[in-house]
Amino acid sequence: MKRLIVALTLTLAFCITPVFADVITTENTQGYSDYVYLAGDYDNYPIEYYDKDTKSYKGVIPDLLEIISTKSGVNFVYINGDKTDKNLLADNLQVDAISSSNSNLSGGKDYLELISYKSEEETRKSGLIFTSVADDNVIEKIKLSALEITKDEKNGIYLSYASEESKLNYVWIIVSIFLFLLLIVLVTLLLVRIKRMRNENRIAKLLDIETGMGNLQFFKYHFRYTISDVSRNLYYIAYIVLDSSYLRSYHGDSSFDEVLKYTASVLSEYTGDREISARITENGFAFAFQSTNDEDATTRLKEVMSKLNSFEGVKGKNNKLVFHSVVYHLASNDKNCEILLFNLRKNCSRIFDTDNQIIVCDVHSMNVIQEEKKMTESILNGFERNEFKMYLQFIVDNKTKKIVSAEALSRWDSSQKGLVGPAKYIASMESAGLITRHDFYMLELACRQLEKWKNTEYSDISISCNFTRITLSEENFVSKFEMIANSFNFDKSKLAIEITEDAIEKDRENVTKNVMKCKELGFRVYLDDLGSGYTSLANLCDYPIDVVKIDRDIFLKTENEKGKSLFTGIIALAHSLNIKVICEGVETKAQNVFVSESQCDFVQGWYYSKALPLEECESFIEKYYSQNI
Repeated sequence: MKRLIVALTLTLAFCITPVFADVITTENTQGYSDYVYLAGDYDNYPIEYYDKDTKSYKGVIPDLLEIISTKSGVNFVYINGDKTDKNLLADNLQVDAISSSNSNLSGGKDYLELISYKSEEETRKSGLIFTSVADDNVIEKIKLSALEITKDEKNGIYLSYASEESKLNYVWIIVSIFLFLLLIVLVTLLLVRIKRMRNENRIAKLLDIETGMGNLQFFKYHFRYTISDVSRNLYYIAYIVLDSSYLRSYHGDSSFDEVLKYTASVLSEYTGDREISARITENGFAFAFQSTNDEDATTRLKEVMSKLNSFEGVKGKNNKLVFHSVVYHLASNDKNCEILLFNLRKNCSRIFDTDNQIIVCDVHSMNVIQEEKKMTESILNGFERNEFKMYLQFIVDNKTKKIVSAEALSRWDSSQKGLVGPAKYIASMESAGLITRHDFYMLELACRQLEKWKNTEYSDISISCNFTRITLSEENFVSKFEMIANSFNFDKSKLAIEITEDAIEKDRENVTKNVMKCKELGFRVYLDDLGSGYTSLANLCDYPIDVVKIDRDIFLKTENEKGKSLFTGIIALAHSLNIKVICEGVETKAQNVFVSESQCDFVQGWYYSKALPLEECESFIEKYYSQNI
């Protein structure tokens, strides 16, 4: 009893609340009980652990201590109900013993091995290590009682915890299986959702939002998988195009949207099984349909076109057709959808200025378009490789015979085709939308040459550059022209813009505005091919012309008296308006004699100079002066 009082006093002194194990204590034969204050392993399941629900220690060690307590009359009191370091308690002599699970139980005053087991291929021992304050007699009593524990008693304790752990493991297995199945379900749902989203995205990519029908990708996809090699010859492809510019200007933008939806509904109505219709451009639709012969195919397409052009929202002024189409009968080798559609669109570009509702294309016309496409690709490669060169044809003063100017002429020094004249590629450039790039590139070369000649013996020579109608009518023509010219240092009066009557007549308003502005900036203006059109004389009054070139056809008619009168009359008229005159196309000595006797100011032609590459120009000038001046 005295020992108990002392122990309790020590416990209170160290402010530690004792935690009693689930141990049955019986009084010994001497009439008193011995107490052993113990620090256990807080979290070492199932060997020894603190149960927060019962606020006591549980496990194999506490159960064995309960048996020892019953046999010896010793009460075991756990004093650490938290994670207090048991070794610290032992070092401070606050406990009689500590529980230990290790490869050995050495240390302390004495030790008692209670169990041993394999853990991660290492033999571990669990038991008690007694501190120096432990009573020797009590230690001895505990050891003797421990020896009395039978193997069956130990096995019973082991099995109870093994069974409990098996139950826990079983629960975890069930939970794990459930979680695994749940994960499979979630992953499956996620994959289904992803697949659905992909399908939705794929479908969205194939649809035209404005009309609800298929788009270009839709048409290409179904062209590939619907039209087989066996049935290819049964198919016709029509490209139906809406004159959107005319429609918008005449009916407005809202009408355009309405017409698009109407077109989609009509084509859907006429599209049968294993046939395809789609909106493939802003104002163009593709329609692949089956027919047994050209006549039936044309008849069917006429029905579609008549219904489209009869819509109230598209009726044009003076019954102008707003819808046009181009149709083509597929050949057995027509498998490239992109090429087919490209060729149809190019063929359709020439239909707007006609009264034709339908144009039937044959293999030849499709091949022509394909050749144009190849030409366009070659031209683009030519730009990339700087194959387009500026040649100069010199112009001489009719009186002094001095070289006073030169016309910049384009040549294509192709790596594949050799030297190509402009007649072979200018039209293709215009068709492909590349002519503006070409015209401004030639301007840049001319400006560079004028800068090179500045402050040299060639500084008096001016250069005239040709500009097509498309380039001259651009809204930003003047800003581009001025930007390029200002990039080089030369006298602006040495650079001339050479325009044609054709350019003036087809877009008079924009061309007039741009030419006037360039004249104000100090550049000169040449009018080419005077007499080839119907409004030449009026143009002399309407434009700030510095120099006119008499059309070669007029010059060739000077062999008779009427021709001579016309020729001299044009020169006299130009001079009366303070405009200089160039006679071009002079090729023979006889022609030169005639021109020399006329009042023409300047002469241009092969008699004096052919078109020369830049690298030959300066040597030509030197040679010319050595022979003629």
